[in-house]
Amino acid sequence: MTPAYPYEGLTVVEAVGGPPGNALRLAAAMAGRIFADLGAKVIQVEDHAPQGSEAKPSATSLALQRFLSARKSVVDSSLDDAFLTGVLRKADVAIVDRHVHGSIAAKDLPKKVALLSLFGGSNAETEIAATEFTIAALGGFLNMVGDAEREPLKLVGHQEAYALGLATFSGLSASLARESSSKMAATIRASLLDIVVWLNWKAVPLEADAPIPPGRAGAAAEWRIVRCADGWIALVYQEPDWPHLCTMVRDERIRQGKFATRQGRLENAVELADLIEQAFLSRTRRQLHEEALSFRLPLGPVWAPEEALGDPHNAARRLFEELPRQRQSQNPIFAPRLPLLWNGSAFSNTIGDMPVATPVGIS
Repeated sequence: MTPAYPYEGLTVVEAVGGPPGNALRLAAAMAGRIFADLGAKVIQVEDHAPQGSEAKPSATSLALQRFLSARKSVVDSSLDDAFLTGVLRKADVAIVDRHVHGSIAAKDLPKKVALLSLFGGSNAETEIAATEFTIAALGGFLNMVGDAEREPLKLVGHQEAYALGLATFSGLSASLARESSSKMAATIRASLLDIVVWLNWKAVPLEADAPIPPGRAGAAAEWRIVRCADGWIALVYQEPDWPHLCTMVRDERIRQGKFATRQGRLENAVELADLIEQAFLSRTRRQLHEEALSFRLPLGPVWAPEEALGDPHNAARRLFEELPRQRQSQNPIFAPRLPLLWNGSAFSNTIGDMPVATPVGIS
């Protein structure tokens, strides 16, 4: 029996400005995408006015747009147009930025509003130009991994923006779940910087005079990515895991006294990682992964995207599903299934139509 979609009958409007790929637009689109997959009617208002020297969209940006716009109605309208006001009047939920929020009268906004910003708090109204990369740097993400002698490493993709989108959905869904919430006005304020700080909470000193957390230790890092026979594997373990790791490595040198304590392992981190890498060079990622599972070790093989698609575990869990094809498209596009359960039920992201470009909003 197919479960009822929890947000059937709910109308959500996304209206966030900025150029394509803007962090807040991506966050709003992700929140809207989750609502759409859970049955809501989502109107994605896009201002396609020329952006000056904007180049032709790349295949990557088109795929991203297709993923985030699936199951939505896409409306091309200026965010300053009276049309947007009419759409918002009939909506149940709005996801907006400060420009839209400030230009629409309160009486024309729905009861539930998510107001997105880059910096939040007293800086929510700032005009400072910033990107996900800027916010990641401010929140300490660029100091997490890498070598201090090299340039900082950015997280791949748009993980920061998507995390903000998930937080936006969570805030709105919590408000909608409250008893008699349909009559109660609520503004959910979510900022990218708050989300990045929350994600990187281990790097935030709790005391004013606390030492700066170590970062970008390079070859001396406690956790390393080491080579194996056919690629790389992440060497991650906790103190109780050490005896199991020694058994898995199968090299008696790892049992030397200088590696017996965590402090000793930290002081000899480079030598230890080299020793483990030498032992792993004779085994493949798959072999190491299976051994790690048998020892309950959290070692993680580094998979390429196409390998993740074909992974038996991911296939059994139906993690990736093919999006409905466009008429002129020959190649399939796979996307992760909605990353949450509703009362224990999973919902497919392939059900429904492709994004629909519409000249009108809510009937």
